[in-house]
Amino acid sequence: MTRKGLVRGLLAGGGLLLVAALILGVSLLMGAGVDPLWRDHLSPFWAGEPAGLTPPASLADAVEAYPELTAILSDPALEGVYKEFLLAYQEGGAEAAMVLAGERGLLTPDGENLRVTLILETEDSAPLTAQLEAVGVEVVSVFRDRVNVSVPVGLIGSALETRDTESIFRYLTELDHVIAVRLPDLRSAERRGLAGEGVGVVGAEAWHRVGFSGEGVRIGVLDLGFSGYEALLGEELPEGVTVKKFGWYDEQEVHGVACAEIVHALAPDATLFFAWYDGSDAALGEAVAWLTAQKVDIITHSAGGVLGPRDGTGWDARLVEETVAQEVLWVNSAGNEAEVHYRGVFTDQDGDGYHEFRPGVSVVPIHNLGYIRVYLTWEDDWHRPTQDLELVIFDGGGDVIAASEDPQDGSVGQMPAEWIVLHPDDDIIYAAVYAYAIDRPVTFDIFAIGPGARVIGAVAAYSINSPGDAVGALTVGAVEWDSDRLAPYSSQGPTPDGRLKPDISAPTDVSGRTYGQRGFDGTSAAAPHVAGAAALVWQAYPTFSREQVIGLLLDSARDLGPAGPDTGYGFGRLALPAPPVPHAEQPQSTVEVAAGAPSSLLTATPLTYVTPASGQAGGGGRSFLIAGLLVGGLSLGGSGLLLAGGVLLLIEARGRRAQQLVERAAGPQPAGVHAEWPQNGQAMPPGYVSPKQQLAPPDLPTTQRRTAAAKSAAGACPVCLAAIRPGARFCADCGTKLVETAGLATCRHCGARLREHSRFCPACGKPA
Repeated sequence: MTRKGLVRGLLAGGGLLLVAALILGVSLLMGAGVDPLWRDHLSPFWAGEPAGLTPPASLADAVEAYPELTAILSDPALEGVYKEFLLAYQEGGAEAAMVLAGERGLLTPDGENLRVTLILETEDSAPLTAQLEAVGVEVVSVFRDRVNVSVPVGLIGSALETRDTESIFRYLTELDHVIAVRLPDLRSAERRGLAGEGVGVVGAEAWHRVGFSGEGVRIGVLDLGFSGYEALLGEELPEGVTVKKFGWYDEQEVHGVACAEIVHALAPDATLFFAWYDGSDAALGEAVAWLTAQKVDIITHSAGGVLGPRDGTGWDARLVEETVAQEVLWVNSAGNEAEVHYRGVFTDQDGDGYHEFRPGVSVVPIHNLGYIRVYLTWEDDWHRPTQDLELVIFDGGGDVIAASEDPQDGSVGQMPAEWIVLHPDDDIIYAAVYAYAIDRPVTFDIFAIGPGARVIGAVAAYSINSPGDAVGALTVGAVEWDSDRLAPYSSQGPTPDGRLKPDISAPTDVSGRTYGQRGFDGTSAAAPHVAGAAALVWQAYPTFSREQVIGLLLDSARDLGPAGPDTGYGFGRLALPAPPVPHAEQPQSTVEVAAGAPSSLLTATPLTYVTPASGQAGGGGRSFLIAGLLVGGLSLGGSGLLLAGGVLLLIEARGRRAQQLVERAAGPQPAGVHAEWPQNGQAMPPGYVSPKQQLAPPDLPTTQRRTAAAKSAAGACPVCLAAIRPGARFCADCGTKLVETAGLATCRHCGARLREHSRFCPACGKPA
């Protein structure tokens, strides 16, 4: 290989190694369970304060612009998004109003009606429902103080044509016993479908072999959709199931079928009931009432929401407590919110009204895939809040996309929360928290729910959903079935009131008919594993109470993460003990139990989740270390090759420079000089000059040497004979260092000055 080829190879190899190190390093960081610092600089907003942040437009401005809407815009009972609907009509007509309704989640799934939830001050809704139906408003779901209604688009259109838009909402807010008119918040399926992997992991196969299959146990699968379940009956599902639908249910949703597959795989002879609901409070209540009427022993619910206090006192958490009081075991997914949650205490050092996520930064970037719901909640009286925060969403240019500005002044029917449904054009949006009126430091939470959502700088702690926060719920986190590694998205505790959640964890990332090979992930897949295992336990120990079943499951769980219960794995990953021997004495749980839930769950000190130690969770820490060493090795190797190539390149460049200087000093080459050696043993032609001879300084005749010496003495360079400036220490042309001439000898070959006692000429290299 020529020197030039060697240099090129070294440089190319070094570059490839550095590129490989960069790619591996980025992949390693992206796979880590935390947000590395470099992600903070994905946008100029996160790197520094965006220019032009201004407080959101006030309600007074809208009232001043449209005085005819003063009454309805000032009505605290009407949620802000409906006021935006009215303003959109005023500014852009009916078309603009309907576009906003679609983008902000106001329409029913068929797009033909406006979705509304009425909050009542009473649980007697019969007179109200009669009034609504009389004016053409459809009552969809009713449960206690929650009433879901559909306002027909035709009815809205008639009002729009008469420019009496506010009459629709004024009618609803003025109904007897209505204290709030809200947009229904729909719970999310916690999916991030042969469910066989989990069966072996949790030890259910051993129970099946001795005859425990869940026979005699009734399980309710409470979920958002069971589309296509009929095709799985008799195979992935039992021969027959009982199904009932509630609310604005999604006819295409299959999530519940995947959950039921897992339940059936673990407890193949259990009786299943499918409660298909739309995610709203009212429909949830109706569905739970139906399931309890079917005398189910277990309810598995792989869904949850974040619009609530999440401290066990919320509306749906209370519903769970009422249900478990009837000796029903409620299993709930913990949520997939660890990577889409931020928690902080409101801080405003610069006094502009906006929370500072870090010094000089008043926004938090949120990744999305075109649909997202952003929630802001804070710690306050959930029924009469007095601290007033606002949620503002900006685009990449610093323009306001949307703002939620509902009042919080202590009035009944309000809640310490703001939330926005969006279909943004940008894949990154920016959320800001603005203090409209606060008088103390406020702890708040931000959640971003939607496909592909991710909050930069996410905080995993305190991300448990509701009703997973309920004291009586057996709340389940997610671990990857083949490594026992805690899934990075799995919501973590503690609850805001300091209780340990989740209680237990179970396998995820499993296979099935619904979602395909290893296609069902999220805590949605984890929860039905626990429900199916509980059915096996209850068949084996039919006299067990609900608390005893929970105690056995927690007792036998495989401890992962920090020793003892922690806020990532709970008591550990679901692992059934050896099945009982017929007629053996029933085991006694070491987990203390009480009427609602194991008491240790109520008072356990929250533990900070840490990455599982090597060997506890599939060696994730060791893999990370090995990958890090590999990145470092590639980087060092690539840098070394680049350095070696650079040195050789520099040497080659200096050689070319020396040759040029020699040629200049020697003058034109005589005829017959050849660039290459003779090949294949050929004789050298007459006048041939070898490359080595070409590089050497010419052996000047004595007369020329004397002339060169004379020129040097007269101010010429002894090597290249270029003129030198008086007092110069180096030749400006060839760079030769100049020395004093007095008393120094000259080379007899080239006339260059020789240093004292020199044996060789520093210019031509020949013996002095």
